[in-house]
Amino acid sequence: MRLTSLKISILSLVVVLGLALAPSASADSFTFNLTSNNLGIAGSVGTVTISDTGVSGQVKVTIAMNSGFSLKLSGGDVALNGASGLSLAAVSQLTADASTGLQFDHLKTTQNVSQFGTFAFDFTNVKGQPHGVVSANTMTFLLTSTGLTASQFTGVSIHFCTASGANCGPQTGFAYGTPETPTVPEPGTLGLLGTGLVGIAGVVRRRLSL
Repeated sequence: MRLTSLKISILSLVVVLGLALAPSASADSFTFNLTSNNLGIAGSVGTVTISDTGVSGQVKVTIAMNSGFSLKLSGGDVALNGASGLSLAAVSQLTADASTGLQFDHLKTTQNVSQFGTFAFDFTNVKGQPHGVVSANTMTFLLTSTGLTASQFTGVSIHFCTASGANCGPQTGFAYGTPETPTVPEPGTLGLLGTGLVGIAGVVRRRLSL
């Protein structure tokens, strides 16, 4: 009876681990550190993180500006390279700081952005923010398109201000970043661990059967 209970416990543990690991195995998140800009500012002005949401064909874009900088909303740009099939309708749940229900006014394709070259998609001019709010420290939105994944994006550029908060700053410029190492590399490793546990469970089961 003790051997049977032990075998059941081991197999149950393996099943639970497998279920826990499976959903995360397909999720990726890539961070673009905005270390290049056309104003000659040293260091990073912020980051853009693009992550799979777990919904097929959908990614989440999160822009977080460092202290002393903000993202330009009115007249601003968020340009993306690498993906395909994007449109204004692909954008949903656009928020900037505390403001929700926002939207991009226009989408430009094959748009040249300062010294950083041509971008396939340039979402411009955020609408709907309160009167007087022209910039924000953070922005998030979803992009949905058939087959879209976070790993497809190869470069981003944003229009930024040289001051934090809602009032932009004395200067505006463009910043650029390329993807760093995925910020969620663990699922692949965890998947290998799960496979190893299944093998160990099999060995233990055979030994207990002897």
